[in-house]
This record gives sequence, structure tokens and C-alpha cells, in this order.
Amino acid sequence: MRIWTMLLAVSALFAQQGLKPPPLVPVEELKIPKAEEGFTDADQPQAGSLAGNALFGVKDKEGRIAKALDAMNRDGANPELRLAAGRTQDSMLRFSESIDVYGDGIQKFPGDYRFLRMRGQRYMSTRKFAEAIADLEKAARMVPNSFDAAYYTGLAYYFNGDHAKAAAAFGRCEDQIRKPLAKQPDLRGGRSCESIAKDVNFLVPLQYWRYLALRRAGELAEAKKYLDESVSAKLEATGTKPFYDALLFFKGLKEINEMLAGANEGTRDSLTRSNAAATYLFTEGERSKACAIWARNSMDQNWDHLGVISAESEYWRNSKAACALYGPPSTNK
Repeated sequence: MRIWTMLLAVSALFAQQGLKPPPLVPVEELKIPKAEEGFTDADQPQAGSLAGNALFGVKDKEGRIAKALDAMNRDGANPELRLAAGRTQDSMLRFSESIDVYGDGIQKFPGDYRFLRMRGQRYMSTRKFAEAIADLEKAARMVPNSFDAAYYTGLAYYFNGDHAKAAAAFGRCEDQIRKPLAKQPDLRGGRSCESIAKDVNFLVPLQYWRYLALRRAGELAEAKKYLDESVSAKLEATGTKPFYDALLFFKGLKEINEMLAGANEGTRDSLTRSNAAATYLFTEGERSKACAIWARNSMDQNWDHLGVISAESEYWRNSKAACALYGPPSTNK
């Protein structure tokens, strides 16, 4: 059993029995491994983690990027080809390169919000949260009915430590389910906030992050009210099961270990579930356990995953002072 799962299991057991738990395990005793290059065909580093580790892209062995860039350059007036080229780079974690492609698109197609949205998302992937917020705020103003613009704006706020702003951004989008905007800008094929009422695969992740943002903002009563009034316990969320299982845990319908069950360490599924556990524990005062989970997840090789970005932002920035009480950060920071 994984170390942090053992910590959570012990915590739950003692809570159920009304007993005093044993002393908390300091983070430095968990022997959390340093990140190593996860790809045998890794390309040059695309970014640096908040812990100072290099984050690698993947080599384009089949020449997909070259083909996409060639198509883009042969028809420079076609925004779809430029977006396709950037997304091809994104699929190989070549974010520092796609940022340049999207940046050129912003200059060439200033009325197309998608380039701001995509560059903002990739600034977030490369841990440049201020730059991400600047782009995503502009995109959200251009298309206030865009789910993608709202969702990633909220995430950028969240990772930057602006949790109240994050909750508000998620809330403005979710509120459009009940009261759509009178003016609906063209989303150029993108999904609207209103439409997510019929697609739980997008609604559930937004609700997951909105609830966590409210808790991290210190609005525990508001978070509970939101959970009780807005989050259904009767959804069929097969495509976003880790997010939904976390929401059911928050609602008290799943035990913490039931929520974590089946999530093998190092999988993207486990990152979503353990991020929920860590954030909940932290806001319940179980900071040592939360920091231990964040420390482990911040070293995970799935460095583009939101759970890893969240763990890094918490352990190395937003909650660094609190986590330092339970074990000194790495000497390289």
C-alpha cells in the first residue's frame, strides 16, 4: 500500500473510533523520489517545475509536427491550420513551441479568442500563471459564454493562489446553465457554459474545482451549501469518474479510501483523486497529510496533468510556509 494511502487509512480509522491518532509522519521521512525523465524518447526541456526540475517534451519520431507546421505555413490565412499545428505540438508536450505558434495566431487573428485561450492554457502548463491569467482573462471577456475560457481562467487563478477569483470564474460559467447570456458570441465550434448542463463530462470537473476553490478561499460554509444545492448524487459520470467520486466523497457518500480505491500511484486517475484528498485534508487542518500528498504528486512524471500543477502550486508556493512546518523543502529551492 502506498505511504500516503496508509496515512489516510490510519487517519480515517482513528476518526471512526474516536481515538487520538498517532504522531504525524514528517514529509522528509517519506523519502519522496526526485523526478526523473519519464520518456525514453524525450525532447528538450519545455519548462521548469516550481521545484526546479526540467519538464521534457516528447520527440516527434513520425514527423507529425513538421507536417502540421508545413500545412500551416502553406496557408497562413487559415486559423484552423495554425490551431491544428499548435495542438499537434501540445500532444507531445512541446508547450514552449506551441506558445509561439499561438502567439503568432494572436497577432494574425486578433478577433479569434481561441489563440488567447490556447496560449493561456499552455502558459499555465509551463507554470507561468501570471501570463496565463492575462491571456485567459482577455479570452473570457471576448466570449463570456465560453466554457473553455472560463474553466481555464478559473484554474489559472487557482494555481496562482487566487482561490476566491477562481471560485467566481467557475461560478459565472455554471450560473449560465440556469440563466444563459442574452448575447451569445460565436464560439467557433467551442462548447458553451450553457451546454455543459447536458454533458456531465465537463460539468463535473468544473464543480470539482469550484468546490475546492471555495474551500481554499476559506468559504467552508459556502462550499457546503454549494455542494448540497448544486452537486447531484445521481449522475452517470463515466468519463470523469475520478472527479465525480471526489464530489461524492465531499458529500459524505464515499469514504476517503473508497474514493481513492483502484487509483494506482503514478496514474492520471490517482492524481485527480489524491488532489481532492489533499486539498480537503489541508482545509480540515490535517496539513501534514495534505503536504505529504502534494509533495509526492509534485514529483509525478505526468507533469502536464492538472493534479501535478495543483500539487506544485500548493507545496512550492501557495502553502509553502505551512508545508515547511512538516519538513524542509528540497535544498535546490
